[in-house]
Amino acid sequence: MTYNTQISQLKNYFSDIKKIDFIKNLLKWDQQVLMPDSDSSNRSRAELIAFMDKIKHEKLISEKTGKLIESADKKSDLNLIDNAILREAKRVYNKAVKVPTELLEELAKAVTIGYKIWDKARKKSDFSIFKPILKKIINLKKEYADKINVGSTRYDSLLDDYEPGATSAWIDSLFRILKPKIVKIVDNIVSADDKPEPSILKQYYSPEKQWDFSLEIIRKLNFDFNIGRQDKSVHPFTMAISSSDVRITTRILENYLPACLFGTIHECGHALYDMGFMEEIHSTNLAEVTSLGIHESQSRLWETIIGRSSEFWDFFYPILQTYFPNQLKNYPKSDFYRALNTVERSLIRVEADEVTYSLHIILRYEIEKMIFEDKVEIDELPHIWNEKMKELLDIIPPDDATGILQDVHWSGGSFGYFPTYVLGNLYAAQIYSYVKNEIPSLLQEISQGNFAHLLEYLRENIHKYGAIYYSQELIKRINGELLRPQYFIDYLKNKFYPLYHI
Repeated sequence: MTYNTQISQLKNYFSDIKKIDFIKNLLKWDQQVLMPDSDSSNRSRAELIAFMDKIKHEKLISEKTGKLIESADKKSDLNLIDNAILREAKRVYNKAVKVPTELLEELAKAVTIGYKIWDKARKKSDFSIFKPILKKIINLKKEYADKINVGSTRYDSLLDDYEPGATSAWIDSLFRILKPKIVKIVDNIVSADDKPEPSILKQYYSPEKQWDFSLEIIRKLNFDFNIGRQDKSVHPFTMAISSSDVRITTRILENYLPACLFGTIHECGHALYDMGFMEEIHSTNLAEVTSLGIHESQSRLWETIIGRSSEFWDFFYPILQTYFPNQLKNYPKSDFYRALNTVERSLIRVEADEVTYSLHIILRYEIEKMIFEDKVEIDELPHIWNEKMKELLDIIPPDDATGILQDVHWSGGSFGYFPTYVLGNLYAAQIYSYVKNEIPSLLQEISQGNFAHLLEYLRENIHKYGAIYYSQELIKRINGELLRPQYFIDYLKNKFYPLYHI
């Protein structure tokens, strides 16, 4: 068997497995956007998704998979793409063979049902409704982590699904640096005398006009509507159905403008990454982001570093004023920019400012570690959540909806996901610091509504590679350094201290 035949067979085999993922993504997108909102519909969808998981798992752990990998692994002259295809095939295969199909089926059913139960519990602000299914999901995830056993701890095994190669020890080392410095920055800002006035953002803004403006923004950011679309959902998300079918959602609050505005930009950042893979890896097992930390770096870069910049609103604020003249016609752009960058200790993660946002994530990370180290009972979670909110942000949620039930992730079994949000902030700041040097005219281009140069840089240095390089290797290729929290700390100080005249 020739080299080309061996790697082609492996590539085609895992291309079929990737198609199963895409079908499952379509089922999940439909569930959250269009599916009838009934218990019977939800149970039916759980069965379908579990069935797709079963098909994928059985294909992954088959004798043929092992033989294809073994055959390709004998070759020492693989090129960059083929070597990465083999590496990823081995990584997922070595995990899959350790996990019983029945466990994955049960988990798939639990998380599909869990989403609707979480949604109901959040609407009623009652954790007790969510608790039984959450307990089941956690127990299944513990069993899953114990089976795959790819890290020093149970939590490391879960983390590896989202940030390959990362460990909780490494994240702890980053957060030990980050946490006290951010707390200090927050203290300095909230005690400043000259604060922005954010009430302009909390007036009534027509949902229809918010929607239209959000579409106008992402068109300008080069979101490709030929292979993408935007819809509405309870919680904004991005879903790739293929490399040429990437869908995003947003949510609209009629009395809070930033929710739709920045939810849309955030998901657009994710989608631009998913739309940017080089053609050579389309439909392969490399046609996905290298890690959730890098994925989040793209959404956070566009949403916060670009979308909340003064230069961004040099261009977009006059347009926004035409959409909402009653609210904004006579309201100065400088005041609007400051309002968008209000820093305050708040309850809701997705609406948090750039400075306090990471504290919301650290809270969730610390609780998740406690869960999977068996240091907390399910009944204690709302209390632990509130205690940590007091410790980190000096506020206590008045109810479950604004506390422990505010995020969708645990209903989907996405334990190990949350720390990637902070990693995204850190990667974004480090990437942006370097891009500004590489593109000296960047700020001027942004102020003119020209985002093509920035996107071209991101496509060439990050997006096109998909999962070819792991995150630490990718960031090192950009500026010769591994991840350093100081870039993010410097970014926050350089932006917010002048805003608050500190």
